[in-house]
Amino acid sequence: MQQQYSNTYESVVRTQVVSGQDQKPLNLGLTDVEGAKAVARRLFDTYDRDRNGQIDNVEVVPMIVDVYKSFNRIFSPARGDIDSFYKVLDRNQDGKITYQDLEDLCIRYLTNQTPTNLRASEAPRQSGIQQTQQTVTSSYRRTQY
Repeated sequence: MQQQYSNTYESVVRTQVVSGQDQKPLNLGLTDVEGAKAVARRLFDTYDRDRNGQIDNVEVVPMIVDVYKSFNRIFSPARGDIDSFYKVLDRNQDGKITYQDLEDLCIRYLTNQTPTNLRASEAPRQSGIQQTQQTVTSSYRRTQY
């Protein structure tokens, strides 16, 4: 089982799934948002073994071991190590490691952008549309009276 996680981790580091069976070297899309999201998805799917939508304390242990193994180190994490790693991965600090947490982490560290900045840049377009609709509606109401 240990070997399975290590092989998957190395696969995530080396390749990025683009569509179906197509793969391209990760460094071609590593620093863009879509590439970071693909890495997050692959990591999450690998370590969420019970497919419940979150990575728990038991599932995070192979992740820690694989990270150290990628540096040619054998490491058996203690309870404190697991808790610390869990806190790092739990980006919104809700006590659960979800796909969104991993996606935010990958975007932050692979693209050097903060996910909140990305969402904020999308918000003006959406809120601008809503505000325009509200202005038109309120103008229409005023002209009726």
